[in-house]
Amino acid sequence: MSRNEMSDSDFVSFQDKFYDLLQKFGVSEINCEHKRWDDICEIRNKVVEFIEEQNYLQIHELPED
Repeated sequence: MSRNEMSDSDFVSFQDKFYDLLQKFGVSEINCEHKRWDDICEIRNKVVEFIEEQNYLQIHELPED
């Protein structure tokens, strides 16, 4: 499956909001020294890929007859 990659500025904005959301729901301050940094980055990347795939599909959907 293909996807439409986010621009750098969209990615940075998403990342900031993603970290804010995690912190809002109790995750301790997120930075590269967080004990689960690798897990957080992996989850963030999976969410970004999902968004990019969904955007691709919306753009490339065949029109209904």
